[in-house]
Amino acid sequence: MRPAAAVIAAVLLMLCAPRGVLADSSGPAPIDFPSIWRLCDAYRTMRYGTVAAIHAALDPSCDELVVVDLEKTRNRYMLGTLEKERRHEIWIRGTTTVKNAFTDLEFSKRRDSRLGINLHRGFAAMAEAVHDDILPRLRPGYDIVIFGHSLGAAEATILGMLLSSGGWNVLQVYAAGSPRFTDAEGARKFAALPVLRIINEGDPVPLLPPRTHVSPGDSYVHLGPAVVLLDGPAYCLLGDQYGDEALGPDFWDTVKRIGLRGDIREHFITSYLERLAPKREASILVPWERRADYLPVKDGAY
Repeated sequence: MRPAAAVIAAVLLMLCAPRGVLADSSGPAPIDFPSIWRLCDAYRTMRYGTVAAIHAALDPSCDELVVVDLEKTRNRYMLGTLEKERRHEIWIRGTTTVKNAFTDLEFSKRRDSRLGINLHRGFAAMAEAVHDDILPRLRPGYDIVIFGHSLGAAEATILGMLLSSGGWNVLQVYAAGSPRFTDAEGARKFAALPVLRIINEGDPVPLLPPRTHVSPGDSYVHLGPAVVLLDGPAYCLLGDQYGDEALGPDFWDTVKRIGLRGDIREHFITSYLERLAPKREASILVPWERRADYLPVKDGAY
């Protein structure tokens, strides 16, 4: 292809890309679905298992495993160490009940003195508790991978911010079903943090707190691109931090009319695992505007 033709082709590709979909003339980087599924499955074990059951299931997969229940925040995290890879893997538990996933979402922000940005008050306090407890357990020079789900996903990203700011090498943060927790300033300051949000199509929690109903002049936004899980091997990519509204533009209008009575099964970690499982063998990136072709038809879907 001649140079001029190549430039025109690249421009057309950017202009024709749907809103919210990552556009790159070289193509998006492949998603490591086997690793995401493994981390997600280990999270499920931590989320529902006793400490003894967690060790029985996960000790063989790492050289050292620590499960910590934080009395102060009534939360749990898990730290796995892989010596050969010189890597730590951290899991942070989300809310323990679906009801709390919504009632815990107080919308007030505070200025975080450690990071110099505004953060959701409750999420920041919980992430700081994990950070302060885990810091003495980390080995200098080790890479760090963090996984969280629901409120734990927001905490995982804030923990990644804190560790990265402290000089630790945060290799990746996986945030599954994460609500918003910072504003545009915070998203800009930590744009380089390697965060991949994982969204199960139909999960309402990534739409919380609602941008259009809370602090319109200083809205909560998401940090990082997202992979949207569809049925079978199919998935989409969402690159614009404001593009998440495309997942459910009528969701908050429905909540205002009838309250939060809908099925939120798509937020459960088991539903995430169901959609991730077939992608371990093969995955297909589909255009954003065709994602409905890869989902079952639901009555009253938002």
